[in-house]
Amino acid sequence: MGLVLKYVERTKAGTFQYRRRVPKDVAAAITKREFKRKLGDSEKQALSAYPRYHAEVEREIAEAKRRLAEAVAASSPDASDRAAHAEALRRRAEMVELGATAEELELAADALADSFPQDGYEPLGAPPVARHTVNLLRLGPKRYPAPAATLGDAKRLYLAERAKGDESPGELQRFAVRIDRVVGYACAALGADPVLVDLTRDDARKVRDYMPGRVKENGEKISPASVGRDLNGLNAVINFAATEFPLPATFLNPFNKLTLGAVRGRASEGEKRDPLPDPVLRKVRERLTSHARADLALIWRILEGTGCRLAEVTGLRVEDMATGGDFPHIKVTWHENRRLKTEASRRSVPLVGDALEAAKEALALPREGPPVPCLCL
Repeated sequence: MGLVLKYVERTKAGTFQYRRRVPKDVAAAITKREFKRKLGDSEKQALSAYPRYHAEVEREIAEAKRRLAEAVAASSPDASDRAAHAEALRRRAEMVELGATAEELELAADALADSFPQDGYEPLGAPPVARHTVNLLRLGPKRYPAPAATLGDAKRLYLAERAKGDESPGELQRFAVRIDRVVGYACAALGADPVLVDLTRDDARKVRDYMPGRVKENGEKISPASVGRDLNGLNAVINFAATEFPLPATFLNPFNKLTLGAVRGRASEGEKRDPLPDPVLRKVRERLTSHARADLALIWRILEGTGCRLAEVTGLRVEDMATGGDFPHIKVTWHENRRLKTEASRRSVPLVGDALEAAKEALALPREGPPVPCLCL
């Protein structure tokens, strides 16, 4: 049958070569028309050389797609000034790599500037990428450095690095929404996207004091606990930026060790409620034991003894319950019939005392007929 590999063909001379047209969507970034290389004189040589060269081609195409995507993003109205500068720097580097002289770079800058209305030496109405490109072609990166990093730049880098992990798309989306929201609050409190090195402790307090005034969709004010979580998220973004961006060694995150202060005392009505007192717990247990089905009473006893959420107990399967050994416990984990509220909800919860006895009784329940819908599916 012969050798059959994608993009591999046999030449008239009997050798094997890799030949692949450059995809149209990256033709603007890859100037050649096709990828072409001899893989060998025999099938064995071609099979040996193919994986490495094919991977090299795939990487080049992926890199071209990334550059084009960054160019489009940097040219959008929502792009940051720093992203626009990075794209302009890339364009200049490409020209230098192709052998452009200083005079040719200057001529290219003049041609680009002349495509916009002029105000002396500066083009009017030029988008940020074009403006940065003109200045970089004329002055070079040393005399025209990148704009100072802002909180928005820190957020974009933080989310981009987070996306390289192993989290699911849904988890990443929820995380991005939360970080977008928190950074948005900070910018709203300060009236602009602040430059990181210009942030002060007063700015941090201003953001902190702004957050409790927010209102949920149901009309309730944001709780102090939510304010604390949001400030922790903001703190993480800035600490990450302090490591990844070329900030001065003297930079200090003004949100570090920022206390909630008076905000801490503004507890919501829900937070002011006490947990169920012992007399109430006893009455509930007595009521369920004497009037409810056996499985409902078991659920209550496990809830009372573990502190788990109701859905975490009612969604338990037989394989999630370990009642023997030195560490009896239940495994709270995701499965098709019961989702978890957060990734941190995955855990093992010890079974002790009456909760352990209830778990053993639950495992002893008959399994014949339709499955019990509320315990040990």
